[in-house]
Amino acid sequence: MAFKFTTIRPLILVTLSVLILLEIVVLTPSPMEDVKLQTASTPVAGILEDNEPSSIPDLPHRKVAEYGVSSFKYVSVQNGEKQWKLDAEKAFMYNPEKLVHGRSIKAYLFDSDQKTTVITGSEAKYFMNQKDLEIFGNVHTLFPDGFEIWSSYLRYRPNTRHITVPTSYPVRGAGSQSGGQTLEFSSLGLDYQMNVGQVLLPKNAHVTLLRSATLDAQGVPNRTLIESDQCMMNRLTQFAFFTMDPSRPSSTRFVHITQPTLFTRARRADLNYGDFTNVLKYLVAYDEVLIKESDPDSTSLKYATGGMAEFDTRNDTVTLTQFPQVYQDEDTVTGDIVLFHRDTGVIEIEQSNGYSQGQERSPGPIAH
Repeated sequence: MAFKFTTIRPLILVTLSVLILLEIVVLTPSPMEDVKLQTASTPVAGILEDNEPSSIPDLPHRKVAEYGVSSFKYVSVQNGEKQWKLDAEKAFMYNPEKLVHGRSIKAYLFDSDQKTTVITGSEAKYFMNQKDLEIFGNVHTLFPDGFEIWSSYLRYRPNTRHITVPTSYPVRGAGSQSGGQTLEFSSLGLDYQMNVGQVLLPKNAHVTLLRSATLDAQGVPNRTLIESDQCMMNRLTQFAFFTMDPSRPSSTRFVHITQPTLFTRARRADLNYGDFTNVLKYLVAYDEVLIKESDPDSTSLKYATGGMAEFDTRNDTVTLTQFPQVYQDEDTVTGDIVLFHRDTGVIEIEQSNGYSQGQERSPGPIAH
């Protein structure tokens, strides 16, 4: 892909002994690509230089840009369809590198329905022979449905509608869900496939689901924090899948789930964060599940184990299956199904097939 700069003859104005230089820069694209550049330049005294400190590591520093433009506007178009638009208070173009550096920017990302995701940041850069857009410093991303992401760096690949943040950068996000829930998350790095609505939190994933106290009787107000190595969120189905790094030692390879009165750990977990008035089982924990009462003064469930635990949001119960066992003081009860009523502390055992008394048992150390 080839670009050439065409410089329209500079307009020189002399006012009160101040030399004002205005240049309008036009990019001529190759036939393979339709790219439009619009600039609305404000008169600037002298040459507009890119000499302020920058958080972009590979800019051609200590070099004067060939062009400096204020009130910069750029539209990237592919096959007649707008991909993204960039507005910047100032922009600087380095001709040999075919690099544009913008300051105080606002970017608009367009999907196939022309719904707009808006990103603001301190700086941006892109190469005019490529499609990628990189944004640096105080990056805030607002999606059409109100979902938000904060980071200090973000890269957008328009050909695949792909947003990435490396794991060296902390990321946090939040969004209101239907039925009065709020979803919040943090992680190191992010990978968002916008076309299919998949968000990967690749490292140190923390997801919090806040269930509003204004929900009707079919849904219990609560706060659920899930901590894992990775989390894959499908924003179309409103499911999140939590897993651990298989290279971890077995003793620490557990997803942790913390609620106001209950702690759960398991090898993996699934969260349905859709409308709780329609969702029955909103959380399922799998494999070597441990459930422990977090209230030390409680006289109900001390801890229980099993192969799977299902959390019912309407009835506020936990169903434990796959060889469940309940431990309370010195007593141990086993059965096919254990049903724990969280509101009353009542424990139901279906088809109890074992009961023993002895010394009080402990689940052992709980390590992440």
